Amino acid sequence: MIRGWALIAALWACVAGPAAAQQQPQQRDPFGGQFGSMELALSPAEAARQAQLMADALRNLQPQRPGQQDVYMITAALWGDPVFEREATQAEAIMRPHFGAEGRSIVLTEGAGGQRTYPIATPNNIAAAIGQVGSIIDPNEDLVVIFITTHGAPDGTAAIRENNRLFGGLRPTHLASMLQQANIRNRVVIVSACFSGAFIAPLANDDTIVLTAAQHDRSSFGCTPENEWTFFGDALFNNAMRNGDNLIEGFDNAKRQIERWERERNLTPPSNPQRYVGSRAEQMLRRAERH
Repeated sequence: MIRGWALIAALWACVAGPAAAQQQPQQRDPFGGQFGSMELALSPAEAARQAQLMADALRNLQPQRPGQQDVYMITAALWGDPVFEREATQAEAIMRPHFGAEGRSIVLTEGAGGQRTYPIATPNNIAAAIGQVGSIIDPNEDLVVIFITTHGAPDGTAAIRENNRLFGGLRPTHLASMLQQANIRNRVVIVSACFSGAFIAPLANDDTIVLTAAQHDRSSFGCTPENEWTFFGDALFNNAMRNGDNLIEGFDNAKRQIERWERERNLTPPSNPQRYVGSRAEQMLRRAERH
């Protein structure tokens, strides 16, 4: 799932003009380390429909129940190839009942061609979803599960692209900062992308679980547009969790399954999926899965 900032930087040079390109000849990240995107406007009718989709998604999140652990989910497909929306929506449909998150789940995607069903995964919408969840939860007793699927860049950036219309990137530090600002303390972060092991260090603490499709310097596999799943999503959600595994045990079984698939197809170097499990987050996860 390899993509990088080169495509984004090239577009930035076209948009900003020759002067800007000459002033910053070495600039690979046009956003200066900030979470953002370059976006062409939708048609007025589609822009209005998208605004309504996002407003409905935020408004429909059910309130937190005092004295009871609730699980909220944010699922985002950040690249417009159909495999990512398929993976995001199918994984969400498996995890939502598994965690008892009915009415407490929001899905964002870059679309998969044709009519968009979900709000677009723009930086603003991602931040709004995190902000809304953060405003609803009790940060001491609730758990937030975040699943991201996309192409990844060698610097650990989760790439954002939609139909040559929207370009950007989500760095691990961006996600860590937004979660901190939203006071989302107890969280499970799952990233299906190349080089996604880079998400572990910025997020790791006792209140966090991070599961990734690859170590920080490895590619992951299976992201061709016609696929239903990437290797990681297929092994973790479609096989392990669909067949009754809990999340952490499912990850360990999925890692072994991925290793077999990669050996059979002579895919090297192996992706080597990574996990970090904070002790308090594990207790909260076990409680959510028991209930």
